[in-house]
Amino acid sequence: MKKIGEWAILTESGSKLEPLWGAKHTGLHNLGNTCYMNSVLQVLFSLPEFIRSYECAAYIDRCDLSSPDSDLKLQLSKLCHGLASGEYSLGPDKVKEAVLRDEGSQPGVKPLMLKNLVGRGHHEFSSNRQQDAQEFYLHLLTMIERAHRNDNNPPPGNLFKFCVEDRTECAGQVRYKTRNEMFLPFNIPMEAASNIAEVEAFQKHKVEVEAKGEMIPKEEEVRYKIPFSSVVENFLGQSTIDDVFSPALNAKTQAKQSARLKTFPNYLLISLSKYQVDSSWQPVKLNVEVDMPNELDLGVLLGSGPQNGEVLMPDEPAPAAKEVVYENEETVSQLMEMGFSKEGCKRAVHNTKNSGLEAAMTWVMEHMADPDFNEPFNMKGPAKKEIEISEENIAMVMSMGFEADMARTALKNTDNNVERAVEWIFSHPDGAPEAGGSEANSDNAPAAVQSDPTQGLTNGEPRYNLIAFVSHMGTSPQSGHYVCHIKEGDKWIIFNDNKVATSERPPKELGYLYLYRRSDV
Repeated sequence: MKKIGEWAILTESGSKLEPLWGAKHTGLHNLGNTCYMNSVLQVLFSLPEFIRSYECAAYIDRCDLSSPDSDLKLQLSKLCHGLASGEYSLGPDKVKEAVLRDEGSQPGVKPLMLKNLVGRGHHEFSSNRQQDAQEFYLHLLTMIERAHRNDNNPPPGNLFKFCVEDRTECAGQVRYKTRNEMFLPFNIPMEAASNIAEVEAFQKHKVEVEAKGEMIPKEEEVRYKIPFSSVVENFLGQSTIDDVFSPALNAKTQAKQSARLKTFPNYLLISLSKYQVDSSWQPVKLNVEVDMPNELDLGVLLGSGPQNGEVLMPDEPAPAAKEVVYENEETVSQLMEMGFSKEGCKRAVHNTKNSGLEAAMTWVMEHMADPDFNEPFNMKGPAKKEIEISEENIAMVMSMGFEADMARTALKNTDNNVERAVEWIFSHPDGAPEAGGSEANSDNAPAAVQSDPTQGLTNGEPRYNLIAFVSHMGTSPQSGHYVCHIKEGDKWIIFNDNKVATSERPPKELGYLYLYRRSDV
């Protein structure tokens, strides 16, 4: 079989694709490097549950239209109507020739207000640069979760959210912790490639050709072929992490960590970690093919929790070591006789832990120019400064729908950082003492009540069917182009910005993000 280049494969440009029109076959106009956004939105709005969440008419009748550019629900409802209605996807028999674009496509919906709203305040998504589709997916679902926080029903993003069980083992003890995630990342074990010899031969040939000043055509490129079974096996393994505190040793040590799933969501997004950092610390994409299956059984990933015979690590952290005060009047006096101030000499003795005159003298010579060298020495260190909260940051947090008091408390607990403050609010839904008297600094603060991490999440049998995937072409997530393929009945549809057509050969071996639907949904 003749090999063809990645771009041609993913866009199926070598085939005469049949254009599609009508409901659910509406393209999205590229607003300037927004193919990453278009691909993610097409996949999300291909799901009936997502469409039901944003069916437009009923929502628009009860929403506040005074500030539509700040209403995420409204913008998503408008987009939902535009994509599902077919009003913006008329066939060539119903639209003037002048409206049609290349290859018979229409401009499609232009989600400019949604793009501006989602990117507002974000240093990347507010720009016109190419972005990572996975990062946009997470950012959008986070915004959706905030927008629906006061709803009676779980937010639409809970369709994808699942609970992960992390197991950490060190010094003969184990700890189990849970966290919720929106996608399942799979690293790619390059050593498991089934055609290593073939790739090495190609790379050797490529070096020889390029040494002559020539180039190998893209269609002759040979990629690593990775079995999906090896990807899963790699995930099941343990990773080694450093600097883990062990209550058994009362010290930091190495530990082994593994992850399993406690719940299996209605829709599971799998991300293949195709990007690595090269020797110059630049992101590059692995040139691989992974044989992603149409049907998936992830029963091997089911977490089992603590086992009989395991020794669990205590939850209590090690008691903080009391600061030892080092002060020796004799050494201080000897240093003062050399002409240094008493406060500076006290600093020297304390910071060298009373290890002798020579060490203290060396410290003095290195620090005598410090601005606080002659200031009164406080053994307990400088008092913590009062955190100044800017009104601008309070307003930014409030613009996301939070009360002023909650915004102010969150900012005080996160050093006036807006992004961290929003995350703090979600992790402290009932509020918490302010910084300076917070649970982190109060010996009498009550222990946090741990809610059920699986509450509100969908769950069922760990068997899935592939229904969509997003592909990226290019060498870096900050460049190139994104398209998506969505399954409709027995056929696949390709969405390439405003071009929508029947797919002849969906290239699922070259995808980046894969959406699976649980078989019992």
